[in-house]
Amino acid sequence: MTTDPSHPSPSAVTTPPAPSAAQGTATVNGSPVAVHEGLTLTDAVARLTGREITPVGTAADGHPLGIAVAVDDTVVPRSLWAATPVAPGQSVEIVTAVQGG
Repeated sequence: MTTDPSHPSPSAVTTPPAPSAAQGTATVNGSPVAVHEGLTLTDAVARLTGREITPVGTAADGHPLGIAVAVDDTVVPRSLWAATPVAPGQSVEIVTAVQGG
């Protein structure tokens, strides 16, 4: 019996690892959020906006985000979002710019 390489046997298919257990909670825009190992500001922005965010902090669809992020009252440049983990106990504020006066 020959096997078709385009259809691997069930034993050859790897199952993605289960998400890690929450390490604690952070506060995002005033609400508690479970913090898992590897959670970054990019992930938090993507979850809040429902948009895919690139590693440099821009929207993958090319449209402007108009968002700023602060961790514990310190603004984090969007170029650092992907490299900035969200840790238990932190306060993260994700705000949208509003035009007007």
